[in-house]
Amino acid sequence: MYLDKLIKTDKQTPESFWANTSGNDIIYRYVKEASSKMREEFDILASGGVIEKTIKDNITYRELDQVNNIYSFLLFTGYLKAVQCTDQEKGIYQLMIPNKEINRIYTMIFREWFEQQIMQNSIKFAEALMVEDVKAANKVLNDVLFQSISYFDYNERFYHGVLIGMLNDYQVVSNQESGEGRFDLAVLPAYAKERGLLFEVKVVKNMEHMEIAAEQACRQIKDRKYLEVLYKKGYTDIVAYGIVFCKKSCLIVKAE
Repeated sequence: MYLDKLIKTDKQTPESFWANTSGNDIIYRYVKEASSKMREEFDILASGGVIEKTIKDNITYRELDQVNNIYSFLLFTGYLKAVQCTDQEKGIYQLMIPNKEINRIYTMIFREWFEQQIMQNSIKFAEALMVEDVKAANKVLNDVLFQSISYFDYNERFYHGVLIGMLNDYQVVSNQESGEGRFDLAVLPAYAKERGLLFEVKVVKNMEHMEIAAEQACRQIKDRKYLEVLYKKGYTDIVAYGIVFCKKSCLIVKAE
């Protein structure tokens, strides 16, 4: 117990009261089973926003399995707070996450669920890249990214982590010197004659810049001779891709 730890030492740091409560399991279940609309609403909440929902004030435990009652449950258990009642007669309220501690719970649950999505889709993604099915690879990765939340930092480090997770069954090397620079990521096979992958990653702020950035990534692979150096090391079959990310979207292009 936290109080026992506090009595024994004055150096004990504060712990989250909510971190291991059963309500977290219910939230995780709803995030896992949620429709895309509900997941977007959770996204808004985790990002500090407000949503408007009808609240049922006499909800029973049996009714927790009904998706429409999730927000009533979260409000009455302290995982949400009512900011304002916009329609007293219909019971419509504006809702938001009450504090930073609860926000961390939502973010942790989303992160765990998102990591599970990465693991579940990793085989399909890697297989599509290995057989040069760019269309399939694009679909898999875009589907996974779409299920992330806006709270995440959409920077190059985040996207590198996603790619490494999607390629978790392979040995991935990153930022290794090759040719006239360093490639971002590569899957180098255990045997030189097996197929490997190489990636140059770009991150842009606007979706209209994605195609140009993808072309630049492919050109960089060629201009900086990333593949030539790998071939000199004995690898014989490396497929290179330029990958551009923009928030919850990506574009994968095969480098010729």
